[in-house]
Order: sequence, then structure tokens, then C-alpha cells
Amino acid sequence: MATPPAVLAVMRAARVVCRTPRDAVMFAVHCTFLAEGYVLLAAGDNVDPMMFQEKEEEPDDRLPKRKPDPHVGWNDMDDEYAFKYCALADYDNTAQAPAPAHVGAILKAIFIGNTLMCHSVRTEDGARAHHDPAAPLASSELPLGTHAKVVDEVAIAADPTLALADVAALVDIVRTTLVDPVRRRSIPDEREGGGDA
Repeated sequence: MATPPAVLAVMRAARVVCRTPRDAVMFAVHCTFLAEGYVLLAAGDNVDPMMFQEKEEEPDDRLPKRKPDPHVGWNDMDDEYAFKYCALADYDNTAQAPAPAHVGAILKAIFIGNTLMCHSVRTEDGARAHHDPAAPLASSELPLGTHAKVVDEVAIAADPTLALADVAALVDIVRTTLVDPVRRRSIPDEREGGGDA
């Protein structure tokens, strides 16, 4: 379960640069997903690469490759954000990739005026679970005036957590409105109401 101290620790450990309080609030939303047990697979326009651009493959020089930081480009689109996750239980640490049949989530957000409009959806194998009617689109509106403080550019670049107003309220809202609705439902125990006595 994500707690405010856990979310703040994840934010500081990520060492990303937030340019504005808007970035800081969005990054706190993202870090709540991480603290809830998701692994980041892609961010920014890398979430839907075919939608934004085509990327050329690098030639294979047979040298070991270092996995790129998935946070790269997370705030490149002005006031628009996207993150793609895999559930930690479905992530293969040895291969540094999601398992073949993995469950995850996609989080997308945009600022409209001074409100961050967030939407999340559960995914299966990296795509929205269309065939599952229990996989709703979860939404939340986060007013900047409630969740952010005015901080100068130097301070926010050094520590984006300084731009957050009420971390406990933000984490609680994100958990209940964006994370919990798209979380994988556990398989009911056979001993509960279905087994023979």
C-alpha cells in the first residue's frame, strides 16, 4: 500500500527533474503507482510510439546494451503525461521485461486549466482489457490549488517534493480513484462459499 512517506521516497530516489509544480503533482501521481507495486515500462510518447513517431532500430554491434531509463521523456509533452506499467508480480527481473501474459496499467493525464485530469485503465499483455467488462476506465480530477505549492524553479528542480501541498490527501485520492479500480482482482479462495463441506 502506498503511503505518503513511501511516495516521497520514490520521488526522491527517481532523481527526475520537475520544471513546474504541475510536473511535481503528476510525478507524485506516478510514484503512487510505483509505491503500489507497479513497474514502469514506458513514459511520455514512448507509451504509444506508433501514435507519435517512428523510431529507427539501432544497428546490432553485439555489445551488451544497457536498458534505457523508462522515465526519459516523461514530461516532454507540455501538460500531457503518459505512463505504462506492469504489475510487479508479473515482471521478470532476470529478463528485465514483463512476463508474456502480464497485467498492468496505463495512466494518462492532461492539465485543463489548473486541474489535472487523470485516467487509468487496466491492461493485459500491454493492451487495454477490452473483453473484460470489469476493467473500467478510472478517472480523477486533481485541482492544482489543492495539491501544489508555489516553489521557485531551482528548488523544484532539486527536490520536487517541495512543490506538493498535502501529500497524504493526494496519495489517498490517487489510490482510491486511479489505482484500486484498475488493480487485478484476486481469485476467490475455493474455501470461501464455493467448496463442498
